[in-house]
Order: sequence, then structure tokens, then C-alpha cells
Amino acid sequence: MELNCEIKDYWEGESYIYSAGIQEELAGPHRQAWKDLISEYAPREGALKILDAGCGPGFFEIVLSELGHDVTGIDITENMIARARENVAAENANAELMVMDCQELSFPDNTFDLVICRNITWTLADPKKAYHEWKRVLKPGGRIMVFDACWYLQLFDEELKAKYIANEEKVNEQFEMPKRGHVDPQRGDAIGNIAFMGNKHRPAWDLGYFIEMGFRKVFSEPNIMDRTCWGEREKLLHKYTPGFMVGAEK
Repeated sequence: MELNCEIKDYWEGESYIYSAGIQEELAGPHRQAWKDLISEYAPREGALKILDAGCGPGFFEIVLSELGHDVTGIDITENMIARARENVAAENANAELMVMDCQELSFPDNTFDLVICRNITWTLADPKKAYHEWKRVLKPGGRIMVFDACWYLQLFDEELKAKYIANEEKVNEQFEMPKRGHVDPQRGDAIGNIAFMGNKHRPAWDLGYFIEMGFRKVFSEPNIMDRTCWGEREKLLHKYTPGFMVGAEK
């Protein structure tokens, strides 16, 4: 199966478990934490026109519309958009949601003040193409804000893999409750093993590519796990590959 179709098919099957995950986040401190972080790096104050690229079950649509922003969420998977519509409706939030490949946008140039995404760039078949598309639809002075982690870097680095396995065993002994997993973790590992971003050291790679693309400003926080309220288990489990933020201004 062509990679983009394989990725789409995989995420179609993950929509319900990811929807349950964002409902837990919405009920906890994550809701305000994400508002604070995104507002800090927003291109300007006031209401923004925002594109959430790979929106999943609609977390950013809910928290950002609460701040008065005009949010459009897109996802390549019909099931994720269905879950997003359910969650947005349940929260009485306002957002435009549509099925669209974030690597091939149908929006005109200079449409958005901010393009944002969470945990999507690692899985893209062609993230370089996506970044160029996101820059194209940004207004001058607009920003890209990417949240992700090097989820599968240990598959390409034997030293890191040994550390990761030893650390995972220690964490599993410390915590009785298992972490929230994927519906099909083996399939996720297989995608991580062949995806473009799988072996990249990030956010350094993204920063370098944003500079190559000609963005006027780049910025990053290499570890946002405390700022976005990751659980203690997850922070320990991913201490060698923490969640990060990387961005750029057009």
C-alpha cells in the first residue's frame, strides 16, 4: 500500500482511543496549559484565523475557540473528523472541520495567521511538502507552531534503543497502570520505521529546514512536557525523546 494510504488507514482505526484521550485532557489541567503555551507564541494578540493541520479528535478546536479564535481543523481521516465533530458539539465550541490532506491544502495563499499541529509531523509521508504548503497559506507575519516528539528515534540508534528499553522496564516496574496505548502498536511501529521523520533528530532538523525555507524567524522549546502537563509515567518513559515545540514566522 502506498505510504500515504497506509498512514491514513492506520489513523482511521485509532480515532476512538484518541478521542478518549483528548476528553481526559479537556477535563484536566492540559486545557489551560495549552492555551497559555499557544498564546505565548501566537503571532499577535487578539482573535486569529488558525489552521489545525491533522486535527485528530478536535482538541485544539475546542481550546482555541474558547479563546475567541477562528479555527479550521483538517484531517486526512474521516473517522478523526467524525470524532472531532462529536467532541466540538459536546463542548458547544465553534470550528470548521473538513477532511483534507495537510500535505495538499485547498486554501488560497495568505489565509491564516497561525498553522498549528500536534503529534502529526512524525507520521507524514512528505513533511517537507507539508511545511511548504503551510508556509504558503500563512499571511505575512504568520507563524507555524509544531508540537511533536521523536517517537521512534530509538529504532535507528542502537545506543538510544538500549537506554530506551532499560528505562521502559524501570518505568513499567514503577507504575502498575499501563500507559494508554495504540489500537495497533505494531502497525504504528512499522510506520515509524519507514516514515521520513523517523530517524531525524528533532527539533534541530525542523529548525534547520525552516531556515532553509526562508522563514524570517525560527524558535523552539526542546522540552514542553511539564508545560503541557504530561503525566509522570509519560515524562519518565520519554525522557530521552521529550515532547517539543518548534516554530517559524513568515
